Amino acid sequence: MNFIPIAPAHPPRPRRQCAGFGWLLLPLLLLLPFKAGAGGAPTVLSYTNSELINIYDGYTYGANYPSTLQVPPLPGALQSLTVTLYGLSDLDTSGIDLLLAGPNGESGPTVGLMRSAGSGKATGITITLSDDGPPFPPIPLTNGTYQPSCDPGSGYSFPNDTFCPFFQEGANQLSDFIGTTLGGTWNLYEFYDSIVGADGSISGGWSLNFSLLPIAPAVTSQFATNVTVSNATLNATVTPELSATTVYFEYGLTTNYGAFSPTNTLASDLVDATNVALSITGLPPGTTIHYLAVAQNSVGTSFGGDSTFATSNAPATAPSLQATLANHSTLVLTLNGSTGSNYTVVSATNLSPPITWTPFTNVTITNTNQVIYKGPLTNRMQFFAVGTTPPAPPVLAASVTNASLVLTLHGNPGASYAILLATNLSPPITWTPFTNFTMTNTVQVITPGPLTNRVEFFRAQQQ
Repeated sequence: MNFIPIAPAHPPRPRRQCAGFGWLLLPLLLLLPFKAGAGGAPTVLSYTNSELINIYDGYTYGANYPSTLQVPPLPGALQSLTVTLYGLSDLDTSGIDLLLAGPNGESGPTVGLMRSAGSGKATGITITLSDDGPPFPPIPLTNGTYQPSCDPGSGYSFPNDTFCPFFQEGANQLSDFIGTTLGGTWNLYEFYDSIVGADGSISGGWSLNFSLLPIAPAVTSQFATNVTVSNATLNATVTPELSATTVYFEYGLTTNYGAFSPTNTLASDLVDATNVALSITGLPPGTTIHYLAVAQNSVGTSFGGDSTFATSNAPATAPSLQATLANHSTLVLTLNGSTGSNYTVVSATNLSPPITWTPFTNVTITNTNQVIYKGPLTNRMQFFAVGTTPPAPPVLAASVTNASLVLTLHGNPGASYAILLATNLSPPITWTPFTNFTMTNTVQVITPGPLTNRVEFFRAQQQ
């Protein structure tokens, strides 16, 4: 396509070829109320730039063209597009050239809206460009709907600008925008290719009117919140895409799920992504739960992808102890507590103060309700009590063997201890780190090496 610069002189009126330019003032974007479709009918969303567009006489285009219009990402699928011009006035509308470019700019599509449109004077008329309208008549234009107009030819002559949109030869229909990006900056270019002795304008600006059909909803699973031992709130973002949409979650221990949350229904007129939160209960404690957001409307069903969360561990169960006699002589002790916890059972022969409790047994239970003792009753009367076994405080002994320091630590298996060193015990005592150690047995020997000071003191503390 040839780019033909416009000469500053006023040449004779040329044979018209497809063209379009515009003049830009500061844009004002208005979102008009949309009409929600019912029963599968399309929804119309309109966006308007109401700023004045000046039409300058004599092969002239606006220094600030094009007039721009910002359109947000749109829901649904485009069925049709129309363009409305408000308050069009000119001594001869046949000289007005208008070109519409979508957010993709020169890569298209672009559509010629007006070229050889009518003849003679128009004053304050409102016209809509639609693929379904009739062609422009060769007479003065009035309010109404018309087809986009572009004379056939080799291309469009336009000034050499930093951004030069061009008309793409072909059907020149607004339906060319179906399947393209709709959200972004739209540009309306205006150029006047004649000399009539007076300027014109589009006093009320212009609008884009998108007729949109519903599609399957868009859904994305989000992080679970309010997670407890047995409950959680599952979250998702959902765009109904112009059809009433039911949202729910599938959840379970694996990606086979198997359980379903309550549902929530989003109205069809929700244009933007909407947060949906649904609560589920009765979950097992300390367990990883898989969940999947599901959104369903009249067009189809969409899934948000698998996500997981973990419920909290159940709080430790306060221990309870039950004593029974089997066959009148066999003592049976049954302990109810937290699996994996260690308990100490003590006994007494009477409850007269002061009560003397003596150790009876120590046990780590593997079930929440477990028989921990079964044997003969040793006294005519016995009382039993149970409690958790607190971690034993560390005990550290130090000795020297063949000039080597030997430390013996009594502690809790699996626990980590810090061994600290001081060279004297005069206040204030300065303890410095000596070594760190993790116990694998209740009593363990540590041999760090030779004694480095004539006098050394050591202490152990659990980390």
